Amino acid sequence: MIYPNKLGQNDLIEIISPSNGIKSKKINIYEQALDSLKNFGFNIIEDNYVRNSINGVSSNALNRANELNKAIVNKNVKALVACSGGDYIIQILDLIKYDNLIKNVKWIQGHSDITVLLFYVTTKYDIATIYSFNVKTFGEKNLPKSMVENNIQFLKGTQPVQIEYGFKLSDEKDPQPWECITNFAPIKGRVIGGCLDSLKDLIGTKYDCTKKFIKKYKDDGVIWYFDVAEMTNEDILRTLWQFKNAGWFKFCNGILFGRLQNEITYTNTSIIEAVKYNLEELNIPILINVDIGHTAPVFTIVNGSIIKIYKKNKYVMETFFE
Repeated sequence: MIYPNKLGQNDLIEIISPSNGIKSKKINIYEQALDSLKNFGFNIIEDNYVRNSINGVSSNALNRANELNKAIVNKNVKALVACSGGDYIIQILDLIKYDNLIKNVKWIQGHSDITVLLFYVTTKYDIATIYSFNVKTFGEKNLPKSMVENNIQFLKGTQPVQIEYGFKLSDEKDPQPWECITNFAPIKGRVIGGCLDSLKDLIGTKYDCTKKFIKKYKDDGVIWYFDVAEMTNEDILRTLWQFKNAGWFKFCNGILFGRLQNEITYTNTSIIEAVKYNLEELNIPILINVDIGHTAPVFTIVNGSIIKIYKKNKYVMETFFE
């Protein structure tokens, strides 16, 4: 696994918009996020379309791809952080110059449909990527201090231990601890995953390098994580059935499901039922309500790294750059 160089004082981060941009009503919090990153010691530039959002995209596919390709080859830029997720990053996949990415390895961070880019880069090219929040979150004021600081530490090349938060943020802290819906035992393996809504689009395409990736790292074992954005429990059940029958869960040591903002079902199917229908037969630890995804607070996950999860008073995740 190739880990990008750690960031240092005054290193340059580029904010990218490969999917959507920043909606006008979010500009203020975006500006606060930039100030926060500068306070952590980084210099910031942004691509030409970050502050645009029309019909769900920052610009047309060619413009977005050109901006990303320029950012990749810019030797001064040490990390790329997405400004937003969205629905249409798939439109630029055929336009990205991946050979340049191999020659200019740098951290790429984002979440939601940025998954598609992160997942492909890690599974195809063995380059670690960061599934965490998009840039606006750096401007949020009500987050646990450790949530942002952990992310910064990963960018700077260290691997902080992350401890279960045990709640979700809405108007207040609503208790929601992690829950193992099978028999729990400590797990260790190479972690990969992302937004389930987006990952399903890759199955069977040329961007699905999953089976080669998990075979390569079978001796480490694989830990999957899934973040659900808008899917119903019925969608989740069907998508996991696809993954299972596509061979994605071979060599799997454990599976993590991010915390849902709200469960949506039309057939009274619970999230536990949707998950167990396909995965219970794997006889591995499966956890839900994990601090991953669209509902804060969240962990920083380094795709391609080794993680270890165990429980003391709370669940603990350790990350290793191996």
